[in-house]
Amino acid sequence: MVTIKDVAKEAGVNPSTVSRVLKDNHSISQKTKDKVKKAMRDLGYVPNVAAQMLASGLTHNIGLVFPPITLNDRLSEPFFMQILTTITNEAKQHHFTVSTATAMTVEDLLAQVTLMHMQKRADGFIVLYSEEHDPIRRYLMDNHIPFVIVGAPEGDENQMTYIDNDNQLMAKTAVNYLYDKGHRNILFITDELDSEVASERYFGYLKGCLKKGVPSHEMLLFDRKDPLRIEALMQTIRDQKATALVVIGDILCVRLIQLLSFYAIKVPDDMSIITFNNSIYSKLIHPYLTTFDINVENIGQTSFKQLLELINAKDGQLSQKIVVPFTLIPRESVRDIRDQNQTEPDRLSAH
Repeated sequence: MVTIKDVAKEAGVNPSTVSRVLKDNHSISQKTKDKVKKAMRDLGYVPNVAAQMLASGLTHNIGLVFPPITLNDRLSEPFFMQILTTITNEAKQHHFTVSTATAMTVEDLLAQVTLMHMQKRADGFIVLYSEEHDPIRRYLMDNHIPFVIVGAPEGDENQMTYIDNDNQLMAKTAVNYLYDKGHRNILFITDELDSEVASERYFGYLKGCLKKGVPSHEMLLFDRKDPLRIEALMQTIRDQKATALVVIGDILCVRLIQLLSFYAIKVPDDMSIITFNNSIYSKLIHPYLTTFDINVENIGQTSFKQLLELINAKDGQLSQKIVVPFTLIPRESVRDIRDQNQTEPDRLSAH
């Protein structure tokens, strides 16, 4: 069996240096880390997890907490699969494993997190959602368990670490982009009215409309299982003579385009659409979606590294908000109507 001493000899360093590399100690230079890791790969060295647990008291495992599955499509969102892959890969680089917690209700989710903690199966948690009165967050805080939240600050901002995009700025940017393309009647559509992400993006939409001096409207719900809500949504689109829609995410956007097509409203000829996440769905059908790349890989890597800092911190919890930059990806779903006859949007009333 290959030992730390064998790795040290191969890399030309002391065994204590190898140990510090395994702990990702900041005092070790990246050049030395790379040299030691190469020696590990060449020799086929596998860290003795049991020995590491005895020495450090750590499990070298983290818990990844998904939001309660209030919608059937929640976990099929590409965001969750992308961030799971990124965090798993990042954990592997630091010799950590990842366990996931998923449930239909927040009560069952809390039970899973509690069990993982009580059985010492996780050194800390990454919570992939943000709710102000979330019992899981309260449990983690009350028990002084290291954790970070992927989402906007929702209470206790000075007591925890948040990693997120600036969702308000993103939606405000969406309104600005549509305005610059000649759109003045813009609506905001979501599939969850009480979602924290929807709220943040809706506030950004309101700010954008106010700044540009165009009318804003209530957040609209697209519930494809409720025919009455669908008809109400389409009636609002007609009544407001909307020429553009800001839609909460790519999957919903694809379904909305199908709905509009059923009502003989073409995107982008009759209606422009801008959305978020730049997932695989954004180029699944024509027109390709104008969308925001929220940089999921950066969010995942940052959330793991921040959690690792908390796990290794000797002076208690660190609190901060880290904003990951976004990028607007212009594609086919937004039409420039600056030279269009102002009466042309009335065509919608005929559909």
